[in-house]
Amino acid sequence: MAEYLLGIDNGCTVSKAALFDLEGHEVQVASRIIDLDYPHPGWTERSMEGVWQTTSQAIREVVERANIAPQYIVGIGTTGHGNGVYLLDRAGKPLRAAVVSMDTRAADIVQEWYASGRHAQAFPSTLQSFWAAQPNALLAWFKRHEPDTYAHIGSVLLIKDYVKYCLTGTLSSDFTDMGGSSLLDQVKGNYSKELLEVYGIPEVLGALPPLSRSFDVIGKVTPEAAQATGLAAGTPVVGGLIDVVASALGAGVHQAGQACIVCGSWSINEIVTTEPRTAPHIFMTIPYAVPGLWMIIEASAASASNLEWFVKHFCAEERAEAQRRGISVYEVCNERVDSLPPGGTNIIFHPFLFGSNVQATARAGFYGVAGWHTKAHLLRALYEGVVYGHLSHIERLQGIGAHMEVARLTGGGSRSRVWTQIFADTLRLPMEVADGSELGARGAAMSAGIAVGVYRDHADAAGRAVRVVRRQEPDPQATPHYLARYAEYQRLLEAMREPWEHLNQLQ
Repeated sequence: MAEYLLGIDNGCTVSKAALFDLEGHEVQVASRIIDLDYPHPGWTERSMEGVWQTTSQAIREVVERANIAPQYIVGIGTTGHGNGVYLLDRAGKPLRAAVVSMDTRAADIVQEWYASGRHAQAFPSTLQSFWAAQPNALLAWFKRHEPDTYAHIGSVLLIKDYVKYCLTGTLSSDFTDMGGSSLLDQVKGNYSKELLEVYGIPEVLGALPPLSRSFDVIGKVTPEAAQATGLAAGTPVVGGLIDVVASALGAGVHQAGQACIVCGSWSINEIVTTEPRTAPHIFMTIPYAVPGLWMIIEASAASASNLEWFVKHFCAEERAEAQRRGISVYEVCNERVDSLPPGGTNIIFHPFLFGSNVQATARAGFYGVAGWHTKAHLLRALYEGVVYGHLSHIERLQGIGAHMEVARLTGGGSRSRVWTQIFADTLRLPMEVADGSELGARGAAMSAGIAVGVYRDHADAAGRAVRVVRRQEPDPQATPHYLARYAEYQRLLEAMREPWEHLNQLQ
């Protein structure tokens, strides 16, 4: 009888379960939306009980639709959004609503820490930036503003760790996820009271969960969890991974020099290295899933979500055409872009509708639009501008010595051949696209497969479970056109800094 692996992926708004065969093919996928709450401006929360309910429902649907005996699921892996915080009390029950990674309540604390030199003090141990939704800042916020909550903390978990706890009753986390939390001394590989004292929260040391590798078995499905999910009691559950690592592994990234670029809601740019490469301005440096390797990450909310916004508001004609032809509106947009050659538009687009890697006040804009331009020119400028935003992240990573030989492109943008080619031409790198759509869940499932002996190691897992379905080489004749536009893009960024500040003050 065939055997299977289950990957569970909890994002900020969706709980997802995906069943894979041992060759990495998706057998069944189910998801549930988790409602978010906004009790105050800048706060983003959700019910912890709701997280488990939606997750268990998605798992049960997958098992039932696959029509297999749950005993043939031989391992379970979990992944989820990094940071935020999921607190248990000392009785092991949810202490309060979970705080997710879009929350900004602790922004003032982060500003204080930078101004007072606490980031400089912590950086040699944490190897990353501070931001408001990290557990260190949130815990400091609770101590200051919700002292009763802080006083009753029993366990500090991240989302995938909470899901593992519901499945197994075991408290645990892994190095990839805690590595991004600024609670872990990444140089020493352990928690540190001295580091927690920098944040003024030494009391939580005993509440931090034991650490494991992502492919270590940390527990087994309990009878209670089996009843809720339809899984078999006793099924092994592994340590799991942060979502950015899980997605890279699910795309087949397993050795130094490989990169994973996510062109989705966020611009996520990751390079695997043999040693930690750090600088105070770099977003994140964390252990990779493969022992002995590291991942350095640059990210911002400035990628394919710009196209979704443009299509929603300005592409009624393209939507109607797509409906007539029975294709996606994004395929029509791809055709519009492909109707113009590299260098076919002189419009510059800054992809900062939802955030930027330039400054907090940066805003999106089309620059250089003339009366003879068409929607095709605007769309090509948008595609190029998104790639230029990614390139600026990649240049930061290369600036601290990260080397990349090939990149796996994932996210919605990877489905577009023309967009993939712009990436290849602009980054001057071969761009590979892997099969499958649930790459984070597949990365989690691959970790489970290593733990239970289905795969020898990460290289074996990538070789068996991931297939490159498309590889696009850079066109040396197109590259100069894009680099010239990128130089204009950068010059315009500098020219716009003061106007952005002025416009922000007027709003």
